[in-house]
Amino acid sequence: MAAISNSTCTGNVYVLPNVTDAACGAPISGNITDAFDSCCKGNSPVKYDNDCGIYCLAQDQTVDELTKCLEKESGTYSIFCNKRGNATATAAATTTKATSTGTSTGTSAASTSSGAAVVNQPVSKTGLGVMAMLFCSALMGVVA
Repeated sequence: MAAISNSTCTGNVYVLPNVTDAACGAPISGNITDAFDSCCKGNSPVKYDNDCGIYCLAQDQTVDELTKCLEKESGTYSIFCNKRGNATATAAATTTKATSTGTSTGTSAASTSSGAAVVNQPVSKTGLGVMAMLFCSALMGVVA
């Protein structure tokens, strides 16, 4: 698989294009496409955003089951889903290729309004340190 240039990715890869049914996606890297081929029961994975992202419906399995399979098969934790863990897809599988266009807004997946949930994101030690410093500063301001 050829490396993908960031300049070809036009939208936010963490927003599934026009998908309201239970689905999971991921940015394309490593062996993620093979993992989707292996884990997407009964439906074909769909690439979007100029082949920068890939998703499939959680058909015949829950979102949790699909996520665990994708993480196991790909070795990555960049999997995100648009529904809660016990949700399953209700629509028929799609085999058409979707393309998303738009411009990147610089927002993270957690701050978008799409309702997508980012699953199993690692906790940053630096972020925890900053939060601890803010808490201690506020506590010292109250005590002083």
